[in-house]
Amino acid sequence: MKKGSLLSILTVLVMLSTLLIGCAQAAATEAPAEVPATEAAATEAPATEAAATAAEPVELEVWSFIQQHLDYFVEMSAIWNEANPDKPVKIVPVFYDWASLHEKLYAAQLAGEGVPDIADVEMGRWPTFMNGEVQFLDLNPYITEYAQDLVTPILDMVSKDGSLYAAPSHVGATVMYYNTELLEAAGIDYTTIKTWDDFEAALKTYKEATGNYMFYCETYGAYQFTVLMSELGATLIDEKGMPTLNGPEALKSVELINKWVEEDLLAFIPTGNADTPEGKAAVANGDIAAVAYPLWYMGRFTDEMPDLAGKIAIAPLPVFDANSYKSVGLGGTGTTVDKNSENAALAAEFVAWVKLSPEGSAGLWKLLGFDPVNIQVANDTSITTDPENKFLKYFSSNPFEVLASVSDKMFTQKTMQNSGIINDYLSATTWNRIFVDKENPQTVLDETQAELLSQSKE
Repeated sequence: MKKGSLLSILTVLVMLSTLLIGCAQAAATEAPAEVPATEAAATEAPATEAAATAAEPVELEVWSFIQQHLDYFVEMSAIWNEANPDKPVKIVPVFYDWASLHEKLYAAQLAGEGVPDIADVEMGRWPTFMNGEVQFLDLNPYITEYAQDLVTPILDMVSKDGSLYAAPSHVGATVMYYNTELLEAAGIDYTTIKTWDDFEAALKTYKEATGNYMFYCETYGAYQFTVLMSELGATLIDEKGMPTLNGPEALKSVELINKWVEEDLLAFIPTGNADTPEGKAAVANGDIAAVAYPLWYMGRFTDEMPDLAGKIAIAPLPVFDANSYKSVGLGGTGTTVDKNSENAALAAEFVAWVKLSPEGSAGLWKLLGFDPVNIQVANDTSITTDPENKFLKYFSSNPFEVLASVSDKMFTQKTMQNSGIINDYLSATTWNRIFVDKENPQTVLDETQAELLSQSKE
């Protein structure tokens, strides 16, 4: 889509209030109006032969804004119950839309009643629940069995003062997705793209050969900006959670994107984001031929773009140079346990197992396409080369090979108390001023930094 359509689109930029809507399904990313909670129509757990001495199942109420997560918990509970007949669980799944879940969970914690045993919390809203006395249970005592095999930086994202307050769903390593059919028609071999200079050359070749755009300018959200900042080893916030948006790394990142905008090498797709329904439609229709997103975006392709099966390759991100970080974990959902639940210990055991054990991490990959937090799964060739796996069948390259190639230099961006307002402001104001209104990038970044410092809380 041409740039001229952007101005009529920018009114959608208030759709969400966070950067990291990552794992949420498309319906959740729009933060729809509040709807009543529903006892989710989750998949029935398969029946298993109960041991004669099996205990009565303990009901655990689980809240999520992702139906597939609820289905997963129910399905895995059957396996848990078979292995643990002395402490079986019955998952009571409750679905809320993204906005309602976080609002209701926070309100319930303040009121001290109505809190579910288990709840998903999206990383963009994580800081809300870290203020004051944390109401989630520390999961460290329950992950001891798996701790040595877990990707530590991902655990750090959901930890505070040494306590682990959630079990993450995936690593969320960011990669590049290339439409090989479109690139090959333009004479481009994606495997030769190693640096951002190579990528820029491909942008020009694609535009000259097709008259279309290979990549797009993100004006809603900050994934592209965050990827570039991360490769340079820079964070969007300091150790106190305060914004750091006008340093040399920020300027270099913005100036690279702006250079491509000024040279008319980037599309402006609907909503300015490739993870909204309109943005995904642009990807599916071939309006662009490359997107940079975490590995959890694989599910967007398999579930919503079936016609592109066999045409999408996953590859490492281009880098600035040999010193660059190769990837960054973005997006995500942490599964929490209410520390005041009468069944907190059992809920914590189940959550640790279903999310972080080899069995749980393998289940998250097989059913949801999440790159595993437990490295035993990534090292199991029966899983990583399974010819029947729907994700391995869909993509023309193996995501585990890509993950292995970047795992030695992964950068971590923390989500803290001011992350939400930073994303909101960048989306609503900063990118529009730089990429649309053509204002000076350094001036805009300086004014963005000043404004966000005035809004931020230490």
